[in-house]
Amino acid sequence: MNSTREIITLQFGHYSNFIGAHFWNLQESSFSYDEKNVKPLEICHDVLYREGVNIKGEVTYTPRMLCVDLKNSFYQLPDVHRGLYDLDSNNIEEEILGSSNNVQIIREETVPSNEFFSDLAKHEQCTDNDDDSKLNMTEKIYNLDDDVKIWSDFLKARFHPRTITSIDEYKHNDSNNVFNNFAQGHAIWDSYKIKETWTDNLRFYAEECDYLQGFQILMDSLDGFSGLASKSLEYLQDEYSNKNIIALPVMSDNSINDDENSKLQPVNTALLFSSLFEHSNMFVPLSTSSGGWVKSQSHISLDHLSYKNHLDYHSSAILASAIDTFSLGYRSRMDCSSINRLCTRLTPLGRKAVSASIKLPLGFETKSNLLDYLQNAKLPIWQPISPQCTTDMSVAQTINLRGITQNMLYSNILIRDSKNPSHHCTSASAMLKLFLSFCDPTRMTEVNAFDSTLETIAPYPNIFSQFINQHGFVETFSRPSTSVVMKSTAISGLHNSNSMRDMLVSLKTDSSKVKGSKLSHMFNYEIDVVDYKETLENLFVLSDNYLISDCL
Repeated sequence: MNSTREIITLQFGHYSNFIGAHFWNLQESSFSYDEKNVKPLEICHDVLYREGVNIKGEVTYTPRMLCVDLKNSFYQLPDVHRGLYDLDSNNIEEEILGSSNNVQIIREETVPSNEFFSDLAKHEQCTDNDDDSKLNMTEKIYNLDDDVKIWSDFLKARFHPRTITSIDEYKHNDSNNVFNNFAQGHAIWDSYKIKETWTDNLRFYAEECDYLQGFQILMDSLDGFSGLASKSLEYLQDEYSNKNIIALPVMSDNSINDDENSKLQPVNTALLFSSLFEHSNMFVPLSTSSGGWVKSQSHISLDHLSYKNHLDYHSSAILASAIDTFSLGYRSRMDCSSINRLCTRLTPLGRKAVSASIKLPLGFETKSNLLDYLQNAKLPIWQPISPQCTTDMSVAQTINLRGITQNMLYSNILIRDSKNPSHHCTSASAMLKLFLSFCDPTRMTEVNAFDSTLETIAPYPNIFSQFINQHGFVETFSRPSTSVVMKSTAISGLHNSNSMRDMLVSLKTDSSKVKGSKLSHMFNYEIDVVDYKETLENLFVLSDNYLISDCL
């Protein structure tokens, strides 16, 4: 069996691509180029990345990923990442030259570049010319809050030319022709660009894998991408029925307006969730706002972060950090874990909806140790990032801790007590699992610990407290204004919680507020009202699975 266990990532929608841009930036920030580093890497990047060779014989390394978005969402990419996007360039991948009709070249309107992209272009020019006077972008502070409008404004990762599919029937932020309902997504699936080009590109990635274990899919649930993602799930189940699917429906509070269209958002989400119960192995709703599909004044509060929830650039960074952390298990070199094993553990008796959590950073003091940290920790350690539910009353959970090494377990002056089991843990995972066994009633808990930190260099937003130092630990004094947080500790988990029933019941209630005749009009009569009512009832029936506590 090939140990790589490849995964194909799919992204549908603007907020999904915001999260994806941060996620791929985090991946590339964690690459090691130090040939003298003898310490084995914890993460197998080949799980998500593919190697290619361009026409000049140069090796390329790009995400095994397809993303879909509306027109006018990619305007920075051609100028900054010219090597992989310009067909006239010598850097086009050799394997696509014979079938260039399946490659979509994105050419958008020219927009002034922000400071980060200007520096990135200079940096890449120095690299191409073997110039030693490269910019040190890792330690520079960028304030991009006012500059980032779309996800390609801060994407530094390079994509394969097959990666991006643009929906040209709709434009981003076009108020005259909005892509805002489930039925529109269904209709787009039948277009040539999706039905032929997108599926051909997916097949290209799948056929080059030695051991494709499955798919991780990010999808906007509030607009037309819910319908498009739903159709893609049906296609995956037909064509790749033996592969596992982890779906991540995402919701941005910034996408919810107090207008007529906002009534469609719980409806779109309900239709998508119904499809996810049928066509995925596990799905994890994600949002920094407590309301999810409805406008909310409250959002996740993390002790050492000061972020602006109305900026997708900020909120998507938190969700991407969570995904990067809770996916470490099935991307690890050290473990034989897989998507299949994770889904099997976390989804007993049809409980496919799972909640997620994060603590970023841990709030770990520079001279502290894990034992003291846990003994003084406020419970719960983490905060939920799934809407209208908690992580309480979980029957199974997987927790990933990162950035705490073995030499940080105990104080140097600890006098060990032979009768105290916490004094004899040999790893961070063992100590955290012991701690959770005393304070958390979850019946089945898996804990993994990784030395690797979260790499938060630019263009990660400046959302850390001034009392977090460069390495992500708490100090008693303020960080210099010229210093950036380059690394961070984190903990993230997936929880099969009984409170997921509250989320599903709330979604059914909010979706039921739209009456049948109005619903038909909103969907241009593409959605059968009777079928829709059955969908809502099915969600309610499925929610009863979460009444069962003893399901393992």
